[in-house]
Amino acid sequence: MAKIDNIPLVKGARGSVGKQFVFKRRGNGTHITRMPEFREDAVASPKQEALRELFAAASSYGRKVIASPDLKREYQKKVTGGRTAYNIAVRDYLKAPVVKKINTEAYDGSPSSTIVIKAKDDFRVVEVKVSIRTVAGVLVEEGNAVLNPVKKNRWIYTAKQGNASLAGSIISATAWDLPGNTGMLEVMI
Repeated sequence: MAKIDNIPLVKGARGSVGKQFVFKRRGNGTHITRMPEFREDAVASPKQEALRELFAAASSYGRKVIASPDLKREYQKKVTGGRTAYNIAVRDYLKAPVVKKINTEAYDGSPSSTIVIKAKDDFRVVEVKVSIRTVAGVLVEEGNAVLNPVKKNRWIYTAKQGNASLAGSIISATAWDLPGNTGMLEVMI
């Protein structure tokens, strides 16, 4: 794809010329590409169909974001280069958050001890849920962590129940982003 901003005749052009090439606008720039070729007799594989459905859902989410002034304003803050709020929203839909680390150094099994979770997303993590289970798999407690106002991407969970069988306990953290994607990590104490 070639960028052609210095030619006033085609600056801002959109659409195709014959069946030769296509003008596209990305942000403030105009690009020219060859006309894509499509085979009408091609049959999509199951993997291709799944990807098409995924991209259709991502596109639908992007349109929903653009239709909502509040959401559009939030995504617009991340726009750089030739991207748009729609592009950022589609990417956010396609990319799930990641729980990178669960720090249990301050968790001693007593109420009010804390667990720190590092969760990251390409746009924003909106919720982190923590669950604590015994080595036998019995749920001790679960609840939502609170975003640390000082350290970006850090969430703090404060225990509410006592955990007498601390050794071998399993701590799991699940992070959600705006489109509803999840990422999870488990650690054993």
